[in-house]
Amino acid sequence: MEKLFDINVRIIGFNQVKTDSTTVNFITFDGDCKAPFFTGKIIEGGVDTQKFEKGKPGTLSARYIIKGKDSKGRDTSLFIENNGFVNEDGSIETSPCILCDNDELESLFSKKLTGRIKNVDCPEKNRIIIEIYTE
Repeated sequence: MEKLFDINVRIIGFNQVKTDSTTVNFITFDGDCKAPFFTGKIIEGGVDTQKFEKGKPGTLSARYIIKGKDSKGRDTSLFIENNGFVNEDGSIETSPCILCDNDELESLFSKKLTGRIKNVDCPEKNRIIIEIYTE
């Protein structure tokens, strides 16, 4: 696998619904991305919905848009839908789908993509890094 880029995420809101058998977390966020081919910021409205049902692996589904510039200074937007599951050890694996409005970058995202989520040690405890890989 080859790493394409990291997305730095800052959690800005959290809501939860909990029943006897299911917990749903609704997490809003912003952040940024810096890669050799693209630099941008997550626009308002990024959300991750996480669902945990007793006896089943937890699932997540995040959707967001990053707006920025490609390496040639052209306006570029990425729509990212990142679906995944939580392993028994707490690690998270995702299968991102990325749509790009830049013809030159679009081919980067046409291969199978994999995502990994890393917690960041910081005083606020509200940051994660999403690593995006291609096979």
